[in-house]
Amino acid sequence: MSHSDIIFAPIFLPLLGSALVFCGKSFFKGRKAKLIEYSAVFIGLGLPWIVLFYLLPFILSGTTIQLVIGNWFGGVGIIYRFDGLAWLVIFLGFLIASAAWIYTLGAGPRGLGFNAIFLIQTAALAATAMTADLFNLFVCLEILGITSYVLIASSEKPGAFLASFSYLMISATAMVFFLVGLLGLYRLTGTLSYEGIAAGLKILPGEGGITAIVSLSLIVAAIAMRVAVMPLYGWLPDAHALAPHAISAVLSGVLIKTPLFALTRILIILPGGIEAGRLMGYAGAATALVGVIIALAQKDTKRLLAYHSISQIGYIVSAWGAAVTAGLSTPAGLTLMTAAFLHAMYHALFKGLLFLTIGTTTDLAGERDVYKLRGAAIILYRGGEKFPVTLLCFLVGALAIMAIPPLNGYASKAALSYAFKGSWQASVLFAAGIGTTASFIKLSRIYWPQKKINQSSPKTGTIPGKVSGSVQISQIFLAIMCIASGIFASRISLIVKKLLSNGIIDTNRVPPNLFSIQNLEKTAITVTAGIVLFLIVSTGSGKKILSLIRNRPRNFQGLFLSFSLGMFGLTLWMIYKS
Repeated sequence: MSHSDIIFAPIFLPLLGSALVFCGKSFFKGRKAKLIEYSAVFIGLGLPWIVLFYLLPFILSGTTIQLVIGNWFGGVGIIYRFDGLAWLVIFLGFLIASAAWIYTLGAGPRGLGFNAIFLIQTAALAATAMTADLFNLFVCLEILGITSYVLIASSEKPGAFLASFSYLMISATAMVFFLVGLLGLYRLTGTLSYEGIAAGLKILPGEGGITAIVSLSLIVAAIAMRVAVMPLYGWLPDAHALAPHAISAVLSGVLIKTPLFALTRILIILPGGIEAGRLMGYAGAATALVGVIIALAQKDTKRLLAYHSISQIGYIVSAWGAAVTAGLSTPAGLTLMTAAFLHAMYHALFKGLLFLTIGTTTDLAGERDVYKLRGAAIILYRGGEKFPVTLLCFLVGALAIMAIPPLNGYASKAALSYAFKGSWQASVLFAAGIGTTASFIKLSRIYWPQKKINQSSPKTGTIPGKVSGSVQISQIFLAIMCIASGIFASRISLIVKKLLSNGIIDTNRVPPNLFSIQNLEKTAITVTAGIVLFLIVSTGSGKKILSLIRNRPRNFQGLFLSFSLGMFGLTLWMIYKS
C-alpha cells in the first residue's frame, strides 16, 4: 500500500466511525448498540494514531504527498497535500479530541448523536489541515462550523442556544464573503487550487489588480473571524463559556487554530499574502493584550478562560503573521512559525486542562462566580476526590499558562520571546503575560478556604455529583503532557521545526537553552508584576474599573459591525501596501 493510499485515513476513519454510530443507533439496542458505539469511536479516534506514526518518518525525511481526488487534473479536482504542517495540525486535533472524549464518559455529553457529530468534526479538522483547494477549504470550514453549532448547543445551558445561534449567524455571514472572494479569484484565474491561483495571478497585469486584492481580503477576513482575532472575536466568549466542558477544550485548543494554519498555505504563495499576514500579526499582538485585560475583568470562571483563549490566540497569530511576512523559507520566518505552532500546541494542552478542571469544579460547586466560590478543594473532596487530582491538575494548567518553568507554557513563551527579541511585539506580549498572571491568581481563589459560610457561599453540605474516574484520567493525561512537553521542549521544538521545513533542519544539533538566566529573570519579573497587578485590581477602585470593562455594551449587531470594519480595514491596508 502506497503512502497516498493512507493519507486520507485521518479523514475516512472518523467518518466511518460516525456512520457506524448511526447504524448502531438505527438497528441495535442495549449492549449491542453500546458495543458498536465504542468500537466506532475507537475506529475514529484510535486507529488514525497508527497512521500518523507510520507516516511520521517519511514526513520527517521531507516527503510531501499531494494528489487530486478522482484522478482529475489539478485545475478541476480537489487537491490534498499531506506534509509536515498537515501532520502537526492533525496530531494536535486527535490529541485533544481523544482527551476530551474520555472526559465526556464521566461528565457528558454522551450518546450516539453526540459521538457521531464529534467524529464528523474531527474528520473535518483533518481535511482542513490537508486541503490545497479553495472551495474544499470552504466546505471543510463549514462542516467545522456546523458541528460546532450543534455541540455548543448540546450543553442545554441557559444561553447556549443563543450563543450557538450568534456564532452560526456571524459565521454564515463571513463565509458568504468567503465565497464572494473565492468567486473573484476563480474569475481571474479559472482555477481553485492554491498553486493554480498563484500562477494565474502572476501572469495577469498588476497581478489581478484591485479585484485580486479585494477577493483575498474577503477570504482572509472570513478566516480571521473563525480564528477570533481582533476585532472579530465577539462570538467566542459566549460559545466557549456555554459549551460543554469537553467541547470548550476542543474549541479553544484546536478549532480556532486550524483555520489559521490552513490559511498559511494561501498567504505564502498568493500576491498580497505577505501584507495580509503582516496586518494579522499586528492584530494578533493587540489581541493578546486586549484579550487578557477583558479576561481579568470577568467574574464567570469559564468566561474568564474563554477570553484567555482570545488572548493566547493573539500570541499565536502575532508570531504566525510575522512568520508569513518574513517567509517560511528564511531562518527568521521558520523560527517564528515554529514558535507559533509550539504555543498553539502547548496552549491546546494547558487550556484544555483548565477547561476540564474548572468545569469539573464548578459543576460540583453549583457556582461559577469567581467572587462567590470559595473552598472548592473541600467540595471536590466531598465529591469523592480523596486525593486532590482536579486541584493539582488545575495548578499545572494555571502555572503553565503563567509561563512558570519547567512547564510547557514557559517553553513556548520563551520561544516567542526569542523569536520577537528586540521588537515592539515582545513588549506587548510581556505586558499580556503580566495580565495572565494576575488573572490566574484571581481564578485560583475559588480553591482558597472560605473564611465563613454565608448565602453567597456554595452549599457545602450537599454533593451535587461525583468526580468519575474517566474525568480524572483525562485531566491527569493532559497534566502529564503539560509537564513532559515542557521538560522536553527543546527536542520537541526541533522536531516541529524539521516538520515545518520539510525535513531540512537537523534534529541532532544542540537546541537553544530555554532555561537561561535571562529567561528565568524575565519570568520572575512577570510573576512579580502580575502579583502587584492582582493586588491593584482587588482594591475598590480596581473592582470598579473591572466592572466597567465587564459590563461594556455587547450585542449581536456589534458582531456584524466588527466583521465589517475588520474586512474594510484589511482591504484598505492591502490596497495601500500594493
